[in-house]
Amino acid sequence: MSTDERRLLAEAEAALPVVLRDLYADRLRGANLVEEDGRRFFALSDSAGKRLELRLDTAPLPEGSPSRTFTNTTYDRYVVQLSDRLPPERLGQVLSREVGELLAVRDRAAVNGTAPRENLLAAGATLPAHPRLSEEDLGRVGEFNYLATRVNDASVGAPERREAHDRFSALIDDSGLRPVSPAHDTAAHSVEQYAANVRLDIARPHLREPARDAMAELAVPIERLGAEDARALGEARAQAQARDTQVSALGANPSFPMPGLRADGTPIPREELARAAAEVAEQRTALSGRTLDALRAEQATLPEGRYPQRQIMIGGGAALAGRDPDVLLVDARGRWHVDPIEAIVQSADQVRHLRQSGMGDPYQFADPQQRVPLPALQLWEDTAAARGPLVDGRAGLGIGAEGRLIAEITPADGSSPVKVEVQGSPLVATGIPPEIIPGANRQVPTVPEATGVLAEHLTAAGTPEALRARDQLLSLPAGEGRAAASLDALADPRVADALRSAGDARVAGAAETLRATAAWERAVAAAPGRVLMGDEVGDGDYNPRAANDWVIAGVGGAAIANAEIILQANPDAKVSMVGKDAPFVLKNDAQYTALRHAHDAEYGGDGRLVTYSDRRLGEVGTVTAPDGNVRVAALDDQGRSLGIEGDAYVACLGRVSRLPHALDSVESWARESGGQVRGELLFDKDRQYLGYRLEFEAAGQKQTVDVTGAASRMLPGNVFSQDDMARLTALDPKTAPAESGNVSAGFMATALQGSHLARHRAAEGGPGGPSTTPASPNPTPTGPAPTGTAPTGSAPTGTAPTGPASTGPTPTGSTTAGSTTAGSTTAGSTTAGSTTAGSTTAGSTTAGSTTAGSTTAGSTTAGSTTAGSTTAGSTTAGSTTAGSTTAGSKTAAPATAAPATPGSGNPIASAARRQSARGSATPSGPVSGSAPGPATPGLPPRIARPPQPGGGGGAPGR
Repeated sequence: MSTDERRLLAEAEAALPVVLRDLYADRLRGANLVEEDGRRFFALSDSAGKRLELRLDTAPLPEGSPSRTFTNTTYDRYVVQLSDRLPPERLGQVLSREVGELLAVRDRAAVNGTAPRENLLAAGATLPAHPRLSEEDLGRVGEFNYLATRVNDASVGAPERREAHDRFSALIDDSGLRPVSPAHDTAAHSVEQYAANVRLDIARPHLREPARDAMAELAVPIERLGAEDARALGEARAQAQARDTQVSALGANPSFPMPGLRADGTPIPREELARAAAEVAEQRTALSGRTLDALRAEQATLPEGRYPQRQIMIGGGAALAGRDPDVLLVDARGRWHVDPIEAIVQSADQVRHLRQSGMGDPYQFADPQQRVPLPALQLWEDTAAARGPLVDGRAGLGIGAEGRLIAEITPADGSSPVKVEVQGSPLVATGIPPEIIPGANRQVPTVPEATGVLAEHLTAAGTPEALRARDQLLSLPAGEGRAAASLDALADPRVADALRSAGDARVAGAAETLRATAAWERAVAAAPGRVLMGDEVGDGDYNPRAANDWVIAGVGGAAIANAEIILQANPDAKVSMVGKDAPFVLKNDAQYTALRHAHDAEYGGDGRLVTYSDRRLGEVGTVTAPDGNVRVAALDDQGRSLGIEGDAYVACLGRVSRLPHALDSVESWARESGGQVRGELLFDKDRQYLGYRLEFEAAGQKQTVDVTGAASRMLPGNVFSQDDMARLTALDPKTAPAESGNVSAGFMATALQGSHLARHRAAEGGPGGPSTTPASPNPTPTGPAPTGTAPTGSAPTGTAPTGPASTGPTPTGSTTAGSTTAGSTTAGSTTAGSTTAGSTTAGSTTAGSTTAGSTTAGSTTAGSTTAGSTTAGSTTAGSTTAGSTTAGSKTAAPATAAPATPGSGNPIASAARRQSARGSATPSGPVSGSAPGPATPGLPPRIARPPQPGGGGGAPGR
């Protein structure tokens, strides 16, 4: 941590107690700083005396994101990260927002409430179908309360009070609490005023008196502000427009709806999840078949030795959050598609930032403290995968004729392989690397690496015996038995003496790996089907009934996940986990403690799970029981028995830091040709880690490959420096704080990384574009997931306002009023469950919107009514102009409900990758953030709505 970061953190720790005292004293007490096990956090208590922890930290956050909060309502641990570029004078405002937001998340979890899919306090005239405050909105309320308090604080200097006053006014704009259209634009101005009234009526009960007073003064059109206030607001608007223009200039690819929607744009209900996931899986399989047919048909037209040319992505998973629809995806459909576990190990609250990636909404299929079910991940991944050409299968890269990069694809359907010539830099996102053999040396963890180290030193020794042993080592075939054969080749005492004299610790490590691997292979042969790597259990490639007495080597995340899988699959099974201490992150996820409470007698469980901590494991051992059966034993690092045996053994001791297997052939080509393999960490302009770039160079040829997702979190030591590794190690806890129950190679972190890389590649010109100095055009949003998704059920129609708002009931469905569209062409739009009031668009190009009064071909709109929008000179691909007709289209009359199209757009669509990491009720009481009003809990209050044309109050929506 730099000196500036330490200073910022110290000032934040001083500011937080003041914020709590001034704004949240009725909610949180204590604010005592505690240092415990290397962590420094505030120990707080709520009004009921329940303890919670809040840790402050700094992090390199994207531009426009001054802070973010990780919430763990399962264990009441929270981490507020402050941008390391945050001006210290903004600390109070930012902390006020984050505390308000985390309290809102906590309140909702306490009543098992549903999370709004959209923010209410947002600029523009569009309102959610069911207006209520989100957690982010309640954080915004905290900002208003803080700024108003500062404005009235006599101990603060006049310039500081004026600055707080102006920031309060600018925040009103950002929150959609005043119209921004000029007053002479009557139609747009009136519907924006209506939307502002709705928002303010819902937010007002949460504002403190100074904020309500300031709102009464400042939440008015700019024409009604005093000269000084109008000048300050004008400057703020100009600055905001400049920022928006800069972002727009960098470009962004077309958006996709967030996965999880029906064909009509409404969210898939939880009870339909299994069926929806199966349907999307079938569609993906069919698309894979069509893609293969197309590749083979094209191949038939090409001369021998040439192949179809494609940009390619190998691997998928959570990295599909940024899937480029123009790139050929080759994905084995592994990990979450085959894992026998029922849900990932994080709750919906713990992965709530997943919505920012556009990958999916965890709250759609899980309650706040409920683990997110695997079918949801399968649905999201398959939906994203099927956005462009794909082949279900595996691919390996190699160098073909004339130095061309060739991908050989082995389809999962068992059909013959196909090849493509790779265009640009391929993207590899094949997930976490393989697990390490128990007892293998972590510096030299594999047999090929061990053989290489030993051959190098035998060559240096130069004796006849050493050279003969080297030649024998290098001639041994790869695969099972090579480790034992290598040990035989080194058995000559003169060879052993030569190696001992090398003075290189890697030599001893290589010998350790050979011995451990030989022991593993002996155990596998002696107890077939009962000596397994953890991934075999995690992939479902094992028989849970092969034994009832299981030993799991390891006490980390993979070990506890495999214990759960075995205990669920075999009710007669007993599992013994043995290893060092469980990492702190495990004690924060939604699986670990719950599983121990269920099955560990130490936690009050049924005794089917026993944990042996503080043991250092070595290679696997075998013993013969009195009945003649082979049992498997846990040995320490000196080869001594730990007294822990079982009939089956699962190794979960960590992973090998290596390049993805898909690159084996390219790496061999470079190294065996006397070339080089170089690596470089990739960051965007916001310093977000995107993965790493590899450059393979030999014989005058050069190829580059990008690696992202979980694979990019473990840097191979034969490519990257210790400095690179240290940099990434320091970044990991910023990416996924342990208190959140997440890891940097986990699902949420990988989806966010995928979205960052997608934006970066879009800005840099696509997968083949330049990229070693990335620049991200669109920082990760700090608000909710992309909006526009309708709730289930039908929405009402509405009518257009023509004047100022009047009193009347608020529609509970989606309402858009008063739209007039001229020369607008619309196709394939996604609009569902939103309320739009008064937008004005001139000279714009629009694809994918549905507008009342226009004629649209092939568009579907659910639950929204659009009116009061004036669009001039607007052009949209694929639909007809208002008043004309198109075959198969429906024409909506002006000022009535237009057909809506699915919403919830994903703001990224370019490039992708993969990764790793490892439920349904309605709210039981009022949901935090719902405004008072009707007797029915959670419904919005009755809000004034604009009059109908000709005067009179509009009919209420339902």
